[in-house]
Amino acid sequence: MFGLPKALLPIYLIVFLDVLGLTILIPLLPALAQKLHSTPAVMGAAISVTAVWATLSSPVWGRLSDKVSRKTVLQYSQCFSLVGFVLLALTNNLWLLFISRSIEGLGGGNLGVAQSYIADETKPDQREKAFAFSAAAFGIGFVIGPTLAGQLLRIDVSVPFWVAAALQAANLVITHLFLEKTEAKNADKVDTKAIVGELKKRPMLNVMGRQFLYIFSFTYFFTIFSLYLQREMNMPPETSSLFLAVAGAVGAVMQIFAIDRLNKRFGEFILSEAAFALGFVAFAAMFFIGHSIVIFVAILVVWAISGSALRPTLNKLIADRAPEEQRGAILGFADSLNNFSMIVAPAAGGIILGFAPVAIGVLPAIAIAGAFVLGLFGKKPERHKDQQQPASAAAPSAA
Repeated sequence: MFGLPKALLPIYLIVFLDVLGLTILIPLLPALAQKLHSTPAVMGAAISVTAVWATLSSPVWGRLSDKVSRKTVLQYSQCFSLVGFVLLALTNNLWLLFISRSIEGLGGGNLGVAQSYIADETKPDQREKAFAFSAAAFGIGFVIGPTLAGQLLRIDVSVPFWVAAALQAANLVITHLFLEKTEAKNADKVDTKAIVGELKKRPMLNVMGRQFLYIFSFTYFFTIFSLYLQREMNMPPETSSLFLAVAGAVGAVMQIFAIDRLNKRFGEFILSEAAFALGFVAFAAMFFIGHSIVIFVAILVVWAISGSALRPTLNKLIADRAPEEQRGAILGFADSLNNFSMIVAPAAGGIILGFAPVAIGVLPAIAIAGAFVLGLFGKKPERHKDQQQPASAAAPSAA
């Protein structure tokens, strides 16, 4: 498979199914708000509650995966997600909505574990491509999830959530049957002080700060997407979900066919800074949307291209800086930071949408500009001993 280890195939499928479950939810927020007689701000808060629990659980899952096995931890977290989606399908009041989102959040802190698995199974010179394929799986989930949600909504608002629960059940089966079990990383020999020491290094702080700001802007736009289109353009969820699918398709094509080539030609620094610049242009241009679908689609395409470069590049930079025996803990902490950004982003987007829709792009534009400036002060990744093997060394078996 494009020179990557066969062991990555199941993890890509797991990422795809996770994203599919998430993207089924977001386009349905307007319909769910109507069913529960709620507001955009409350729906944004429901997403934020998920992120609160994911923020707390991510470092725990990551550290545990270093001590036992990535596979075992993924299975535990998937059980939480399954229960969360079942409760969401049964939701008929706000209390149950927030309970279901909390349980889903406890299981949703496993992205760092999946990223750790990818880093474990690849050499440094393969990681850009490996993370790009992970991001492509993310993007394909964007294509199918919103489209599927829009069609299933025609039956009943609860049906998409039952489908999301079924996807999580399938995820459990795939993980159990096909994902290879990894060995513990001797994490018991590494104390918390050593992990904190790695996290406090300037290059690590820099890239985590950039990723935090990127995920904040991404989550902000993603979670208010359908609510914005419904409010400003009177567009139903069935239609707005197709626009999300367009963004996912653009991102997936870029990640499969372009990002690795661009990285080899221009390098991580120029690629990431150019992507941040594109993201800033997209968010700043939202001031001029008015009620124009054409302008909105153009912004959407630019936003998708920007994200297609940033997600794999930033993940690789963090993985390159993390020593092997601490990789799960450090990527879990990075995932926790990402989830923390998701606490405030949806609520902030819901509030701004309620009071000043014309200014909806200001906050994410500021975040992206901050990430661009941080990039100017970034340093070249420090490679640890486990990552310094020469490119001529024997590669893992490839698909």
